[in-house]
Amino acid sequence: MTERRPSSERRIEILEAALNVFVKKGYSEARMDDIVQEIGLSKGALYHHFQSKRDLFITLIEHWMDQFSAIERGGKLHGKPSAEIIQHIARFTAKLFQRNPNWFLVEPEIWAIANRDKEIKELASQLYSRVLAEFETLIKRGMKYKEFRQVNEKMIAMTIMTSLHGMIWFVLFKPTDFSLEEYVDLNMKLILDGIAIQNEK
Repeated sequence: MTERRPSSERRIEILEAALNVFVKKGYSEARMDDIVQEIGLSKGALYHHFQSKRDLFITLIEHWMDQFSAIERGGKLHGKPSAEIIQHIARFTAKLFQRNPNWFLVEPEIWAIANRDKEIKELASQLYSRVLAEFETLIKRGMKYKEFRQVNEKMIAMTIMTSLHGMIWFVLFKPTDFSLEEYVDLNMKLILDGIAIQNEK
């Protein structure tokens, strides 16, 4: 007898399977049949949840945004210094990467399609804007309370985000002489020490 699962759970399973397919084959080459094969559902069951590959991909981006929503919550650690909160967010992001690197590896597909699809571009922009705004808020907070020197918070926020994106190189190079956690901690230390007031001469 086929196990009946709640619709919400089944949709998440489909999205996880689609994520794997989009990373392996790319959006253009991926077919709904590939996702059916990846998850082991009938095509009818897949189309019951998603009308098309594009519909599935848009829902995947929305689910992708949910994966990173805890980053914003991480910025609300009451009473902690801004540098400590940023380190917390960076370590949380590393844990997300370790849990499933495909959430990061799918980004180039999203960027590529965003250049041709206005709706997907808007969704992706919403996610990045939210995360950048969180970092900007933390940097401004650090400047207000004399933890950081006066800097361009937008530029530093982008520097932090691009540093975290560097985690995808671990999939390609697989370094053995340092860990992902060490890489993330060092990058955050270099950035945060660079804007800390005590480093000024």
